[in-house]
Amino acid sequence: MTGYPINWAYPRDSAFKLHPLYIKYNNSRFGTIDANEVKNDLLNIVATAESAGICAYLSWLIRTINLTA
Repeated sequence: MTGYPINWAYPRDSAFKLHPLYIKYNNSRFGTIDANEVKNDLLNIVATAESAGICAYLSWLIRTINLTA
């Protein structure tokens, strides 16, 4: 499958784990993540093909936080 499904799946590119925004949230419990902070981080990403993975991850975080709110 190419692209990023609506439900985020871990990218095959292992470099993704080194992205600062992934590192920022990857050890956090969903209940402790501020959705507005994630949205702000998402708004500040430059819209490029290279940023698609982190955008998909942050979008997944927001959806998950909203599901549990």
